[in-house]
Amino acid sequence: MRKAPALDGMPDFHDSLEWLRHRHHLSRESAAQQAGFSSSYLHRLIRDRTYPGPRVFAKLVDAFDLDSSQRRHLHELWQPSLDLPPAEELRQRLTGLGIQAHLDHLDTRDTLAVYLDPLRTVLHGNRIFHRMAPGLAEADNNYFQWMFSPAARDHIHDWDNEARYTVTILRGTLGRYRDLPRARSVFRKLRATPEFPRVWESTPMQVTYDRPRPTPIHVRTPGTDQPVSLSLEIGDYGECPDVLLAYGLYGTPAIAAENATLEHDRTR
Repeated sequence: MRKAPALDGMPDFHDSLEWLRHRHHLSRESAAQQAGFSSSYLHRLIRDRTYPGPRVFAKLVDAFDLDSSQRRHLHELWQPSLDLPPAEELRQRLTGLGIQAHLDHLDTRDTLAVYLDPLRTVLHGNRIFHRMAPGLAEADNNYFQWMFSPAARDHIHDWDNEARYTVTILRGTLGRYRDLPRARSVFRKLRATPEFPRVWESTPMQVTYDRPRPTPIHVRTPGTDQPVSLSLEIGDYGECPDVLLAYGLYGTPAIAAENATLEHDRTR
């Protein structure tokens, strides 16, 4: 059997099927037999890049013994790609909803807050968030792109593990929006960074949908000698479809340092 094809491009239903088949050391004949249909049908499905009906899809998923996140990811790749309004349109909607007052209030409560679209383009964030992500503008105000920037490598403790976690979230996101030009642009720019291809290609079919994230992110903040934990929670923003709202709380020592920096900025 030939070596499994590398999953180095945008998430794709047919490429994922072939990777899973090789991963389980199955020929097309064996995979089709386990799923209960003919090998010629599976061959045509891959060759012509057609999509099976619901019954055949369910049998294929069962044949590959996927976990719940992988099942969801493959199902989203089987479904049509989703659309998404432009980031500027979403920013204007949020401005009309008066969210700046909410962000300013959370600055006074030592709480990080940021509104994002599903592709993690930052729509609006408070000052505490922007201190957590220096150099965001140079990364097109996109958190996925920022994570693979030199600024993130300097700012995020244990960057390699955080990058791997970020990629598992990105894989599910790109799967849902894979035909969207903006999604393809984010992926193309990430592929051009020095570290992303290594992390992407070393985590095939690893997908995360966890909300909130299971562990804090550890960051370096001004005025502290050791990295501090930042607990993040992200969810849908009910007032505006296609928008996510993330909150974050630093550990106590970091809050004191952040307060001092913000107070200095206010009085300058």
